[in-house]
Amino acid sequence: MLIVLLHIPWISADAAGGTVQVAVHKANIRSAPSDTASVVAQADRYDRLKVLQEKFGWYQVQLTNGTTGWVAGYIVSPGGTANKNKDTNRGQQAQVTANDVNVRSHPSLSGAIIGKLHSGDPVTIHSESNGWVQITYQNQQAWISKQFIRFAGETNQHPSAGFAYISTDSTNLRARADLSAPVVTKGSAGERYPIAGQEGDWYKITLASGQTAYVASWVVSTEKTAAPAKSAGHSSSSAGTGLAGKTIVIDAGHGGYDPGTSNSAGVTEKQLTMQTAQRLKEKLKAAGANVILTRTGDYFVSLPARTSTSHSYNADAFISLHYDSSQHRSANGVTAYYYHGYQHDLARSINQVLDSSLHIKNRGTRIGNYQVIRNNNRPAALLELGYLSNPYEGRYVTTHSYQEQVANSIYHGLQSYFNQ
Repeated sequence: MLIVLLHIPWISADAAGGTVQVAVHKANIRSAPSDTASVVAQADRYDRLKVLQEKFGWYQVQLTNGTTGWVAGYIVSPGGTANKNKDTNRGQQAQVTANDVNVRSHPSLSGAIIGKLHSGDPVTIHSESNGWVQITYQNQQAWISKQFIRFAGETNQHPSAGFAYISTDSTNLRARADLSAPVVTKGSAGERYPIAGQEGDWYKITLASGQTAYVASWVVSTEKTAAPAKSAGHSSSSAGTGLAGKTIVIDAGHGGYDPGTSNSAGVTEKQLTMQTAQRLKEKLKAAGANVILTRTGDYFVSLPARTSTSHSYNADAFISLHYDSSQHRSANGVTAYYYHGYQHDLARSINQVLDSSLHIKNRGTRIGNYQVIRNNNRPAALLELGYLSNPYEGRYVTTHSYQEQVANSIYHGLQSYFNQ
């Protein structure tokens, strides 16, 4: 599979009249919404730009000197009134609730760590974005995770008062808060451990023996639930009510100048993922779901923009659709990938129906290090729906009957997931 994923409008038309904030050094402002358009100006990191309109994941903006142009959506973040629901805490005083909280250069776990804050440290909130809050740190703008602050007047809801719930089997519990640290033991799905503290993006936990260990915060849940993915991601309605009212983002892989792989007849992955997405969309809409497509036509969408769509809409489920390829022409089958523990149940539920409904090999539910699920804080799954490189399977997956079967399978898998 050629895993270059995509690019679409990830903030609604409500962004017009608001602002976005530049998230990179020397952002190019172009004459048209295209990477090949001429550069008319540049903006510095943290500059706020007035939004005039949004198109294909680009924003037409106005600089303070009156110059207008277009900036790519994946190098800016919501700011000002561009995302009204994100700035309700602007200017509020807050307090850090954990030790060794990472201060980052931008609102993402991939942001460079520029310092640390500790329990009791005061901060002033400037803006919010996808679960992160912007603060001033050593005279520069920076970001920390919102889960590690408490606003003035709030009671302490930090998870150190509770437990870390293991989502999947063989979860590594380490000697230090570091991916390279030795593994003390492995946790199993359903186990819980008291949280004794916080170090950066890790929880310090207490084992049954009394020994302490560390577990990455992004692979556990801090709420008591049999399905951690739902506690992390169900926002629009309660569990057990099916698809009605759920917000589901469908990510049709590839697009535009990124065709993905293709079969022997020249049918491209980008064509098939769009066909599958449209079929699935109609089925989900008929069931009352709110369906968002990361792209609605044949154009390129960046990986960050796809993930941002999931975050911006507070998705109950994010499904990335792909068709696979291998140098070995005999390789075949479908696979469901997840990255975080809170995504496991979604991938598994869909794959169980794919396994029982499709007449091709099922390769199982696996961990996959793909950006659209790795950087996604919502329940998310990436589905490989057959090998285009396989002479037989590459033709079969393009048929009307297969497309209908696979769309039905994903639909029923989602229905099963939400009814658990």
